[in-house]
Parts: sequence; structure tokens; C-alpha cells
Amino acid sequence: MLDNQSGSSRRRFLQGTGVAAVSAGLAGCSGNGGQSTETTSAAPTTTADQTPTERQNTDITEGGIFNFGMGTAPKGINVLATSSAYSGVITDQIYEAGTTIDPVNFGVHPNVFTDWDFTELDETGDNDQPNVRIQFNVRTDGLTWNDGTEFTVDDVVWSYNYLLEQMPGGFTASLSPIKSVSTSDSADWDAKMILNKPIGTYDSTQLALPILPKHKWEGVSDFKTYEPYKNGGPVGLGPGVVTRYEPDTAIEISYADRSGEYNLSELSWREEIPGLITGGPFVDAIRIRVYSSTSALTQAFFEGQIDSMYSGIRTSRIQDVKDAQGKMLIDGFDTGYGHYSFNLRKTPLDDATFRQILGFAFDDIYWTERLQRGYAQEGDFVMPPGYKAVRPETGSDQQLLSGPSTQAFHFRQSSPGVPDVAGIRKFLTEGKVINGSQGTFVGQEYPGSLTGVEGSQGETKHQYTFGSVQSTVLKESDQNPDKEIRVNGKTITEINGGPMTMYVYPAKDSPQTAKMVENYIGALQSIGIPINRQVMSFNTMLTKVYAEEDFDIFPMGWVNLSPFATNTLYSLFHSDNADDHSVAESEGAKKNTGTLLNNPMGYGLFDDASADELISEAQTTMDTQQRNQVARRAVERIYLDFPTMVTSYDVTKWPVNSADWKGFIGNIPGPGSTYLGTQFLQVNQK
Repeated sequence: MLDNQSGSSRRRFLQGTGVAAVSAGLAGCSGNGGQSTETTSAAPTTTADQTPTERQNTDITEGGIFNFGMGTAPKGINVLATSSAYSGVITDQIYEAGTTIDPVNFGVHPNVFTDWDFTELDETGDNDQPNVRIQFNVRTDGLTWNDGTEFTVDDVVWSYNYLLEQMPGGFTASLSPIKSVSTSDSADWDAKMILNKPIGTYDSTQLALPILPKHKWEGVSDFKTYEPYKNGGPVGLGPGVVTRYEPDTAIEISYADRSGEYNLSELSWREEIPGLITGGPFVDAIRIRVYSSTSALTQAFFEGQIDSMYSGIRTSRIQDVKDAQGKMLIDGFDTGYGHYSFNLRKTPLDDATFRQILGFAFDDIYWTERLQRGYAQEGDFVMPPGYKAVRPETGSDQQLLSGPSTQAFHFRQSSPGVPDVAGIRKFLTEGKVINGSQGTFVGQEYPGSLTGVEGSQGETKHQYTFGSVQSTVLKESDQNPDKEIRVNGKTITEINGGPMTMYVYPAKDSPQTAKMVENYIGALQSIGIPINRQVMSFNTMLTKVYAEEDFDIFPMGWVNLSPFATNTLYSLFHSDNADDHSVAESEGAKKNTGTLLNNPMGYGLFDDASADELISEAQTTMDTQQRNQVARRAVERIYLDFPTMVTSYDVTKWPVNSADWKGFIGNIPGPGSTYLGTQFLQVNQK
């Protein structure tokens, strides 16, 4: 799998966990095609300890055409010029990379490259860090380009150098550390790469860039202008060829028409991964139909026009799939999370004590069980439950998602659905902070940090008191609070020139998010916090939050995060990707910019709210186990610092035609999106 599938360039925003929307050009984001939900009664959720579908290598019937539906047209099939997830459905079947990631254990495995090794050199590169030499061997036996042309080591070296020359935006993060790629001067290796610093995930980033055919791309002076389909392509090392490309209506990827050899699905490591079937693809072709709306897409599935669809099914139609003859749901895990995030540049959001009580006021049960009908899991860390290796519970005796150290900021209630106002106020006035040390906080025991890491802030930053209600928003509140908070003797309205504001989408666009925000604001007002809501469109919110950093609290979500954590943590939580709102005094200094940055919270800009050192250490740790340990500490530091509140993880339900097809792998993250390429290699006639 290419790194940009699991990492940055296919990451996209979600409106809460409701309706997905176009990213409006945010760096590293794309997409339009999530799922909308409706509120009904609760339903069972997938448990966190389910294992992938058992392997079904026997009784394979080859042939047939698998019909697949998408609600959004692909934005081109030039692999260097598009980061659209819908384009990736096609290009993933055409192009291959040196290494690949399995969807079960997230191990990095041989693909086009058979083996590799690294050596830290005496020379130094960026920030006086050592250069690193990566050496690798290239698989040429049993593998040709999909037009039948011979594949050689020279293709790989040329491809990397072409990428370094062109520097396509979607791959810049992976290309920037590469100083050179050339044939090896060692008899034991085919090629070598020099990095200007240690990269802990080099095997899943620098070794996982798409390999281009020299005989097709050699004369292309500008990658952005190249149209592969009009030039006898796209040509790649993958199993498929594009035989029809009408992006607004239909695309066909044929496996039967491929020329030459393809043996990457037969590699021995695949036999060791639970649920994987070796030897595919088994169908003749994938026929993709593009529909004008989610409703039309869903109807096409129920009418049998398509055998499955991109991502998942609306929550409101899940029961219909269960009731339909010959249809079934493939369970999966979220590849991201829904969140409410806070602007750490504003008082009192600059204080961990205050941010943490915002978690105490969020009714997790109301959100996951009532509004999401049980098709969401309670949130905690910024790594979803499917990515166990980089979650803090790994290596501890606490269970995934339910251990007491994951419940530090769980809803505190005096009765069902009613926040413990007295307990939360006491937490504030006593100036407590949950910073990783054992204790009892608002009536709930916390056994301490899972990884041994401490929060950035050891004591409260402000003095909190409660007095008479002064702010208009509280006087007019249906909650009728008896007291209003003071921060260092002043009301929040006095400090900021008005009450706090939480952004929310129009109810018609995301009804569940709108209801939850209403509930949440009511809980905060009952404590005595002056806060109101402001309704705005998704695109408007993107600009306000990510370009202007003009917000207090906002709801959104991420999908397709990296299972190795480091790239995601750097992109979303490192100060390099936050605007410090200063004016540059010298060239290269930080300055206020209108560029859309991925860390609008400003986390990392302040000493009392930062995981920068841990994130940077994880990025440069070459040993996998050590890197994961550091990443887990960074994840828990972010949890304790609480710049963002992870509200939930979706429980994915991917609908398929089970009357005619089998071989699908379930209980993996993103079974019908991130790892769709795996499904296409496995599906076979029933």
C-alpha cells in the first residue's frame, strides 16, 4: 500500500462523524462521500477484539465481473496529480510500490522490493542528523509492466529520480528527505537511496512510492499535464489495466486483459496473514459505476445494479441490509476519529484544567448509543482502536477502549444524562489537573498513565471561582445556572469580549452532530460557562478554523490516518504545522499565514501543551518496536494535554452482495475504502 493511502494525502475531513464533505483544498485532504445518519434506537456494536475473517483459499471459482459503486467521480487517474480517494480506487490497481502493508497486523512486507536494510552514515544532513543509506533489491522475475513491457532495476532508479525532479505535491513529504537514488555499488544490492536524516518509517514511506514506467513517462516534462488514459495507459506493475474510463459514469479495470506476468499476490508472506487469500485477482474485471448522489448509490445496491459501494452504508439503512436476501455487512474499524478541538491561544482554553472539564461535560453514551445507534465506539486516543501497536494500552494490563486509564475524561454525571455540576466545579476551584499521576477526579479513580508519560502541565494555569450569573447567554439559558465561572476574577465574557462559541453544521446537513452540540452546550451552561453555538457550512468552517484559526471549539473528524502514527502525529499535532500568529522578524521565521495548516489548535506552540519532542523522536527512531513505544507515549501525552477531545470512532459496516460473491476480509480498518485494493484481490464467485 502506498503511504499516501494510509497517511496524509488521502486524509479527509468529516463533519463530526456524520456527513463527509469536500475538503476545500486543505493540504493533504480530499474526498466527498461519507455517510449521513439518522437517530433511532440503539444497536449492537462491533467488539474491539474481533479477528479478521478466516482465510478461504479453497474452492476458488475464477471469472466474472464485480460491479462497484461510488457516489463521487474520480479526479483523474494520473497518480502523481491527484490525491482523490476515488481516483485511488483505480490507480491502486495499476501502480505498485516497493513495499506494502498488510491490513491485519500493519506489517511492512516485500512487494516490488524483495529485501532492504539501512546504515547510518558519518555524514550529516538536516539539523546535524546523520545521513542514512538504504539499500534494496528489486523483484524482476515474474513481474512485468501491465502492457507486457519488461521491467528492470533501471525503471526503479529512473522512477525515483523523476519523482525527485518533479516533486509532486502529494508525495513531497516522502520525497523531501531523499538526497539521491542510484544503482548500488555493492554486489549484494540492486539499488541504494541516501536520506538526509533518519526516518523511522522509511520502509513504509520512502520505499513505498509509486513506481513509474520509464518507457511511458520519460518524455513527460510536466507531470501535471500528463493524461495516462490518452497515452495508452495508465501503465504500471499492478494487476489491472483500465479498459474504459468515463469518469462521470463508468470505469472498468480489467485483470483478464493484463499483458505479462504478475506474481505479487502470491508472495509467501501473504499466507501468514489471517484472512488473506493468495493468488488473486480472481475476477475478470472490476466495473465501477458512478452515481449522482448517495441515495442513488444506495438504491443501486439494493436493486442489484452493483455488488458493493465505496466506504459504507448509511446507518439508517443498516437494518435494511441485514433484512435483505443475498446481502451482508462486512464489519470494520474506523481509520480515524471524530473530535471536538479547542483553540489553545484563547483564555481559558489555554489551561489543561479547563480543557479537561470540557471532557467531563460530554455525554459519551448519548452520542454513541442514542444518536449513533451504537454504530460508534467511545473515543479516547488520537489513534483508532484498529491501530493497536501505537495505542497506549499495548503492553499494559488494561483492555482496549475500556481500561480505566482510557476513561480519565469520561462523562461525569450526577444522574443519567445529567452532568455532575458540583463535582466539575470543585475540580476547577481546587485547580486540579490530570497529568498522568494516580488519583480520584470528580468521583472517578484514575490509576495513572499507561506509558509512564506525564502531561505537559503539572498544575493549573488560572484561578477559578464561581459567582453570580452576569453573562446574557447564561441568563437566557434554558439550563438556568445558579452560578457563573470566573477566571482570575473575571467572567469569560469580560476576558474575550463575549461568550465562548462552538461551531456547528446546519442540522439538515448533520442532524446528529447538531443534536449533540445542543446537548453539550446545555451541559456547559449548566456548569456556569457562557457558551453559545454558531451555525455555518462545512466550507466556511474550514476557512475559519484552518486558515484563520478564528474559533473556540469546533467539531470535525479525520479518516485514513497512518497506522504507524508518526506521520499523522507530526501533521496534526506538531508545532511545525501550527500558525503562531506572530509577524516574521527574519526570513524563515514563523509568521501569521493564511495557509490551511493541519494543527489549528496551536498545540505544540506552548511549553505547557506540547508533544513535539516525543513526535520528533518517534519520527527518527529506526527500530520498529522502539518507534512504536515512543509513539504510544506521544499519543498519551496528547490525551493528557487534551487539545482535542476524541468523541468517537465509527463502527464501519461495508455492504456486499453475498449471494454471488465471497472472499471479503472483515474486522480490519476501512474494509471498503482504505483496504479496498485488498478486497479486489480476494473477491471470487460464490
